Amino acid sequence: MFKKSVCIFTVLCMLLTFGVSASEASDIIPPEDGEGTEEVVSVRKEALPTSAGIEALRDEFEIDYAPEAKGLALDYAYYSPVGEQDDTKYPLVIFLHGIGHGDYVGSQRDDSDMPYWASSELQSRFTSGGAFVLLPRSPEDKLVYWSSSMIEPLRAVIDDVIAKHGDNIDTTKIFISGSSAGAEMAWFMSANYPEYFAGAFPIAATGTVSASEIQACSDVAIWMFSSRYDPAVNYTLITTPLWSNVKEYNSNPENCRLTTIDSVVEPAGNAASDNHHMAKVITYDFHMHDGSTYPNATTVNGNGETIALDSPNGIIYWMNSVSSDYTGEPGVDNSNPVMDFFEYILNVFRNLGLKLVNIIQRMLGL
Repeated sequence: MFKKSVCIFTVLCMLLTFGVSASEASDIIPPEDGEGTEEVVSVRKEALPTSAGIEALRDEFEIDYAPEAKGLALDYAYYSPVGEQDDTKYPLVIFLHGIGHGDYVGSQRDDSDMPYWASSELQSRFTSGGAFVLLPRSPEDKLVYWSSSMIEPLRAVIDDVIAKHGDNIDTTKIFISGSSAGAEMAWFMSANYPEYFAGAFPIAATGTVSASEIQACSDVAIWMFSSRYDPAVNYTLITTPLWSNVKEYNSNPENCRLTTIDSVVEPAGNAASDNHHMAKVITYDFHMHDGSTYPNATTVNGNGETIALDSPNGIIYWMNSVSSDYTGEPGVDNSNPVMDFFEYILNVFRNLGLKLVNIIQRMLGL
């Protein structure tokens, strides 16, 4: 109980104060000399998505609702690649938004570029020819943010999608990701229901993940994304020990990866608003077209080997290479009523803190 209190307090401290950039860790390969913030991505300009193109892709996502679990029924947006008389089995990719993107039904779709995963550019990279894309929403309009108390409601979302679309979902290819608080939630789900997931790729995860939680999801392929100069998630205090535990406890370290980014850039090559906003690196699968390579980034696997990522060998190609044994059975509620009560109380304070962070973000235009 004390440990969970410390974890939540740590999250609030990191979110309410902008952490000092950490020096690089000794076990992570530093960038090559000469790499700097001036470098931009080499891409085909005509391949970059337009605002109108993203808006059209958003229209491809439908809204649905999961059954109630733990007193909360979540809505979700999803894209289906299934055509007429199509019996193909497709992967399911789950992405959890960060704070500030769950204000209304559909906001996680409208406030994100993740709908680009419905584009022919990215869908064609899957060996199946496409994938389901699932965007659940944490109902922030009800002062509910991603937290440990959301594990069962989110599981109900996944079970609902499989129940309704299971004939076309390859349950051995379910992946979960998220940005910031959504990435922390992806860790929660991987640790509590590891059998569901072939892989998880948390992006700039806030909070802390214990060694026991890493052990719990030791069969899940992990790809972590972190910036060495993230103002909210300290690289030395958060990323380095977490990656060390992944390397130690994961049963397939060759399938695990850490991508360390110095300066985060937009698809067109301009600098992102800050180095915590790494979601767009995933949104556009490393922004890679025509053999380009994402700048200022180093990727290593769990064995310490450097991984070269040349277009289009990005996150989707990694997904094609890993799988699980999951057959799609609905999960069993494994929560503890006594712990649920204490976590509820703690999460009330956590959610108030996150609401304050959200208000500050909007005031600053972040």
